[in-house]
Amino acid sequence: MSDVASESQGSLFTKTFAAILADPPWAAKSFLAAGATTIAGLGAWLNDMMSPAMARGGASFIGGFLLGWALRKTLIIGLFITASLAALIAILNTTGWIHLEWSLIEADVTRSLAWVQGQAESFKTVLTGYLPSAGAGGAGMLFGFRKK
Repeated sequence: MSDVASESQGSLFTKTFAAILADPPWAAKSFLAAGATTIAGLGAWLNDMMSPAMARGGASFIGGFLLGWALRKTLIIGLFITASLAALIAILNTTGWIHLEWSLIEADVTRSLAWVQGQAESFKTVLTGYLPSAGAGGAGMLFGFRKK
């Protein structure tokens, strides 16, 4: 009987990660094209035929693509966990097992949002310093996020 329980848990674990990695990012045509561009740019730069700009742009696109793909997968998992926790907290609050201090929760959320906004502003400053690479990385992130 324990074999059935461990088998069902193993299959749930396997199914979950199989669904996450079902469509890998390196199978996308834009990812492969950016990889070819990066390799061609590195080859041309090493042979002193051109500047490393093409290699940087391709590498930025690949990095952005992978970040976008990972962000999409992480958001899906995070939304599932957040919805589960919110449902659990609502049930516990309704049954009276816990009591929530909404003023403290609101203060923590406000402080956290202010911190995130400050971090986003500093990230924007860094990105404007690397505008060409940031543009290629942003395009890659968009393509990676949309990868299904």
